[in-house]
Amino acid sequence: MISIKNSKITAIIAARMGSSRFSGKTLANLSGKPMIERMIERIRFSNLIDEVVIATTDLPQDDELESWATKMKLGCFRGFSEDVLGRLKIAADKYSAEIIVEMLGDNPLVHSSLINKALLEYNKGDVDYVATVTNEYPKASKKLKRFPVGIRVQIFSHKTLELCEKLSKKREHREHATSFIAENPDIFKTRFVEAKDEFSLLNRPELTFAVNQVENLELIRKLFDTCYKIDNNFKVEQAIQFYDSDKNLRKLMFPERKPE
Repeated sequence: MISIKNSKITAIIAARMGSSRFSGKTLANLSGKPMIERMIERIRFSNLIDEVVIATTDLPQDDELESWATKMKLGCFRGFSEDVLGRLKIAADKYSAEIIVEMLGDNPLVHSSLINKALLEYNKGDVDYVATVTNEYPKASKKLKRFPVGIRVQIFSHKTLELCEKLSKKREHREHATSFIAENPDIFKTRFVEAKDEFSLLNRPELTFAVNQVENLELIRKLFDTCYKIDNNFKVEQAIQFYDSDKNLRKLMFPERKPE
């Protein structure tokens, strides 16, 4: 493990335009800007991030995402669509990432305070991997207080990523970049940031703010339209408070699907 002091900290966002449930979501409009741009704005409120990089695919539909990243002067690496882990590893190599903050491009509500907390937790030492704990970690203790899905920050070193990439052979571990780490706490020393203390209002594991469907983005738009006017760096707590105030928003978080 290396210290965050004097280390290059790179936020790498795994993102793509293709999606079976919601294609084009990465650059979809969110309060006047592409969703991923809104996400990056929130990431950059962290005073610990040195660089933001997009890790996308080499498929033709992601030409548009690369063009956007170039226009925004962001690093962008393109790799195999199904090998997200390999893509993440080569992106980290290319941009000389020493400590990696890995996030998903369909998690636009992640807040800088969570990034900073996870990095400071990592900096305490004797750990390979730190993450905000959600229901996406079935091996984590059931006693841990969990965040909503879509509020996930992951921290690890380049060395940890190298080992994960070397050991991960199964397709599902290649498609879900850090799943091998999460499933092997005997190999990787893991620590979780819980939804407690200053984040106690985020102990809502039954919620999801990940944008997987069109309705989910409509929910995020409504949250942004209300909260952003009050604070351009609004916290997730404010978004949850607004969500709780309007029962009609539940159908956007959990849209009903008509049988085909």
